[in-house]
Amino acid sequence: MNGPLDFAIVIGMMVLTTWFGHYLSGTINDRKGFFEAGGSLPWWAVSASIIAFLVSSVTFVSVPAAVFRDGGNLTYFQVILGLALGKLFIAAILARPYYESRGIRTAYEYISARMDARTGEFSMVLGLILNIINSGIKLLTASLVLDVITGWGIPVCGLFIVLFSLLWSALAGLKTVIWTDFILFLVFAAGGIFALFYVAGTLQSSLAEAFVWLDTQGKLVLFDFSTDPERRYTIWSGILGSIGLSIAMGATQGTWQRVRACRSVADAKKAYNFSALFYVLHLFILGVGLALSVFYMEHPLSETVLAELAREPDRIFPHFIVTELPTGICGLTIASIFAAAISTQNSALAEAADVTVHHIYERFVRGASEAHYLWVARLSIVVWSVIFLVTAVYFSRFSAEGLLDLTFKLPNYVYGPIFATIMLARYGIGRFPSFMIGFLASCVTTAWMAEQNVSFFYWCPVSGTVMFLVVWALDRRPLDRSGVVVQPAIRG
Repeated sequence: MNGPLDFAIVIGMMVLTTWFGHYLSGTINDRKGFFEAGGSLPWWAVSASIIAFLVSSVTFVSVPAAVFRDGGNLTYFQVILGLALGKLFIAAILARPYYESRGIRTAYEYISARMDARTGEFSMVLGLILNIINSGIKLLTASLVLDVITGWGIPVCGLFIVLFSLLWSALAGLKTVIWTDFILFLVFAAGGIFALFYVAGTLQSSLAEAFVWLDTQGKLVLFDFSTDPERRYTIWSGILGSIGLSIAMGATQGTWQRVRACRSVADAKKAYNFSALFYVLHLFILGVGLALSVFYMEHPLSETVLAELAREPDRIFPHFIVTELPTGICGLTIASIFAAAISTQNSALAEAADVTVHHIYERFVRGASEAHYLWVARLSIVVWSVIFLVTAVYFSRFSAEGLLDLTFKLPNYVYGPIFATIMLARYGIGRFPSFMIGFLASCVTTAWMAEQNVSFFYWCPVSGTVMFLVVWALDRRPLDRSGVVVQPAIRG
């Protein structure tokens, strides 16, 4: 960082957020309060938490880098549009079934009740794998930023971030997570908007001259209507793929927790519908990429920095923060990136701990006190913190590929089956034998598309649809459109 003031700003933001989030959380005495916030939170706080969980440091670091790189443009906007539409689908398809189901504590128990116990357990494993992949990549991104600033190295930087995430997750569970996410959302939203206007304000070119140059470089392309399945960012792959992965994320415990944390079904729907509007923040981040392109056209990078970017292309915005921003402003911008990083990590930790206690630990230790289970929940948060950190260090060897592509590509190996699973459970279709046949069909479809170099954005909707149709054809039962579990009994 540029000086002690910047470091003090970052630490001060974290300490104040810790205190404020814990203050708003109140006292937690049981698991329902720890994992579902007792159904007591306002929809607007939940809505901000939804977007804070999804807008990670990858957004702040990798989206500008994707625009800045040679051949980069604004076609990521098509993915943003699909992600926003995906939130509307979750509100329409899953909010009511999740909220009104009784005797169910997790999304995977919901799947068990709607299909059968073995399917629910298998989906839990898929959900944990997805959580590990997503958390590892996002932790790596934030660690990369801190490494550029401090030179501590990825492992130490990752540990620094994980410690704050662990603290916020363990204090009062989902209540602290959502309230700190709300605060952090305000911080990184302000940081993203400020970053755009600050970088733009440093340009020597006029706004008209900058846009003319950007247009000659092809960086103002917004939509790509190509039907070539190998093209990564097209209107078809962006919208279909992003809606598919949004619905797949609806099958995770994080979605279940946020729906159940609301005060009513109407509030749960409102939280997800309004979260779609918050994706406007991404437009400011895209603008940062454009502004960086013009800035470094006017101030060419050294050969040393260009060599570093060839190895790790996501370093461009952190490089600008460290070398160009004045003291104080640098600290505020770094605080914004950490806000995005930690809001993702603490949500992932709360989700993993919930699944660990309800699906794994309680199977072996039944009838213990609520205090005991709360202690185990907090201990499991520590264990999952270590797992996420190790995963981030491992993924660092793939950072030359670009973290934005890595963020979408790796999870898409499992998004398809997860997407199909929640849709099958939502409509009460399938049992474990037919489910596994469909799962194998989905895996074969994904492997074939990867071999044929089909854009990974297609993997989830295509392989998930194949799995859904295979299971439905084998099961041959009418759709149960209510989706609500009225009896807690789980089918064997």
